[in-house]
Amino acid sequence: MNTFNAILSSLGKVGMYAFLLGVGLPLIFAFGIRFMSVETATVSANGTPGTQRNQAAYALALALFAIVAAAVVIGILFIAKDFIGHQFGWYILGAKQK
Repeated sequence: MNTFNAILSSLGKVGMYAFLLGVGLPLIFAFGIRFMSVETATVSANGTPGTQRNQAAYALALALFAIVAAAVVIGILFIAKDFIGHQFGWYILGAKQK
């Protein structure tokens, strides 16, 4: 029974991470796209209507894109951690020295 509980626990952890990365990162990216498209209506001096990009929403969009990019870079480094450790001697993200 102990093995069964360990398998269920491990399966739950894998499922949670898969959900967070499989749904969470695209959701963050989608919010970044949405915030990037926020515009404010303006009227010029001669009375013609126009739009102007909302700078606060644009800055938030860039921050969300930076989070997604950082997650991608960390994921690639995690996959290649043993190769990086072997080739360059940089043992990062839990790589073990042999």
